[in-house]
Amino acid sequence: MSSDHDEQDGDGSPARSQDLAFDPVANRVDFLDSAITYLKSSEDPRNLKYAVLHLQAAIEILVKVRLQREGFEHIFEDPYSADESKLSQGNFRSVTMDDALKRLARVADLHLAKSEVDALKFLNRERNKLQHFGSTSNHEVVNTRAAAALDVLSKFILEHLGPDAPEIEAGPFEQAEDLIHDALKTIVALNQARLARIAPELDRWPGIVIHCPACLQIAWTFEPHDATSRCRFCGRDWSQEHGQEAAEDYVSEVLNESRHDAAQGMGGWSVSECPECGFEALVDVATRADPTSFLTTACFHCGFRTTGQLGCCGRCGRTTPEPDDVICSHCMRDLASKD
Repeated sequence: MSSDHDEQDGDGSPARSQDLAFDPVANRVDFLDSAITYLKSSEDPRNLKYAVLHLQAAIEILVKVRLQREGFEHIFEDPYSADESKLSQGNFRSVTMDDALKRLARVADLHLAKSEVDALKFLNRERNKLQHFGSTSNHEVVNTRAAAALDVLSKFILEHLGPDAPEIEAGPFEQAEDLIHDALKTIVALNQARLARIAPELDRWPGIVIHCPACLQIAWTFEPHDATSRCRFCGRDWSQEHGQEAAEDYVSEVLNESRHDAAQGMGGWSVSECPECGFEALVDVATRADPTSFLTTACFHCGFRTTGQLGCCGRCGRTTPEPDDVICSHCMRDLASKD
């Protein structure tokens, strides 16, 4: 049975397991070369599709190459069913990308930062969109996110694949590094040119401009529920998004936080209740005017924003609009109703 998890051949069909992780690395760098070629002309929807498919496949292959160094059984979905006959014939299901990264952490003590994992997972999500809906994000979003994924891949090759690599793999890894370096230069140049083109439009915006959770550029002219609330870089329309969902997208994609991890006590979750509208959509954001500091607090539901310090109700813990507040209006009403 061939693997059907994550990789695609050049025609978009699932690749066989032996093609994925067990051919010489030199034969698989072509996925990366192909992906970068498609990225350079990703305004065309077909090219955009294959850029996503081939880049995701290239990254997954290289992750599994590293995992296989810990033992070929680790690249089987079920390691206990692994044997060399199945390996040589490609008659097995291979491990998913997510599980491959988890196994690398467990068996090789190789841990990627959450932001790096998120950069790689974006391509998995885009691949899934293509498989199930036949569509993907626009080329501005994909180019920006692909650059982040390529940067992670470059570091992965340098730190975890290049060292101790068999001699037969050294040349292909050098080729991959050259391809990534050239691609990043091209993508950065394109993004900078587009940002320069939209700069006058952003300069004229009377409100705040913040990171777009879709493309991660500071180009979202923020004004909840208004037609002007959209990203001027990638075109994402945020005006129809539910404020709480938009706030969660911002915290997940821009701040790299996880609600699940926060619930497990493994991190923070920077969404709180707005003192104006009461919705859980209040987030500290960075703005175009101050892109490195998250000193502006904004509600993604009602549009409330302030650069001042907020308070906290001593009774229930709700956020209050003034730093000296000791009790919120909700608690005041509750206490008054009991008198």
